[in-house]
Amino acid sequence: MKKDIEDLLYSVPPNADYAVDATDIDAEDIPRSRVQGVIELLGHSEESIRFAAARLLTSWGYREGLSYLSNALCRADEIGELEVHRLYGYDETFKLALAALVGYFTRSSDRGHGEEARGEIFEPIKKIIQLSNSRPFEISGFFWLVEDKKFYEYIPELREHLIFVIESPDLHRWKIYDVLRLLLRVDNAFASNFLEKMNKQLDDFKLGGK
Repeated sequence: MKKDIEDLLYSVPPNADYAVDATDIDAEDIPRSRVQGVIELLGHSEESIRFAAARLLTSWGYREGLSYLSNALCRADEIGELEVHRLYGYDETFKLALAALVGYFTRSSDRGHGEEARGEIFEPIKKIIQLSNSRPFEISGFFWLVEDKKFYEYIPELREHLIFVIESPDLHRWKIYDVLRLLLRVDNAFASNFLEKMNKQLDDFKLGGK
């Protein structure tokens, strides 16, 4: 990757030492020239660079990024493994896409457009939940929106998610615990009935058991 592209996508300015990575940089510390440069990368010849640009723009609250990211999620088989963990080699593509969508909501809320953003992120997050039904990546990074912000529109998809992942406990055990814990808080009747039918308790799904 060329240095100028790498800087656009990943650099954190010295005055933004609060940021973990480029997605965390506050709006006032992102020059318009950088935003425009990242937008231009949406037309790059390499899919990995286009996707990284879309993810960053989405995290910053820009619709240009959200539009590309939403469309890319409809091509899941093509974009899988575009973002691989540098140390451990597992696929982080969809987990990072989900984080970007959460970022889009929080940035938009800061600008007074939270409800509009809530509607905009629904379909792409729904798609990511569906992908997680059969893939190992986690989705718990957005659960606070369901619990704290009362995004109950996701409950039907999360019920389906639980039904799918429970069929492969060796692959999804930690995800089973996470979604059950959430549903016990926001959809208690369903989750309690689910556990009762299985003759299980929440702690039975902790890694290592009780």
